[in-house]
Amino acid sequence: MMHAPMLSAVDQLTEALEHLRPQLDRAVSITERAQNLWAITVAVRELAAADVLAEDLTNLARDTGLMEDLRGGAEDVAHLIRWGLLNRNPFG
Repeated sequence: MMHAPMLSAVDQLTEALEHLRPQLDRAVSITERAQNLWAITVAVRELAAADVLAEDLTNLARDTGLMEDLRGGAEDVAHLIRWGLLNRNPFG
């Protein structure tokens, strides 16, 4: 029986972020996109070190326009990612 090759953690993270990218599309409301970034962070937080996750998630937020669209920009994105990594819900 042949087994599929195991993906490295970086490959798993990249694959997961590409799969979840549509949840940050500008067609989705800004509120939902912010909540989705937090949820994505929670979902992938075991796939890499915190610094790698923060960088990749920040790039995702920038690439999808979320960082630009949030009033607080990079600060809001960093906050959402930080809380997601801690699995703490900032939305109360």
